[in-house]
Amino acid sequence: MSDPKHPEKREEPSGATLSVEEWIELMNKHDPLEQYAKKRKKERREKRRQERKEEKDESNDE
Repeated sequence: MSDPKHPEKREEPSGATLSVEEWIELMNKHDPLEQYAKKRKKERREKRRQERKEEKDESNDE
């Protein structure tokens, strides 16, 4: 039974085979753990940037 909001879309395979390196790269691209790690790293970087900005603003107020 299919969900009317999300119709099934299937891509037809091209018939080409991937090399081991290409396959690993493709799998890493869709790896949820890798995506989570990238997101956390970005969040930490933005938080540090914001903290530095606030410290700079506080020192300029004095």
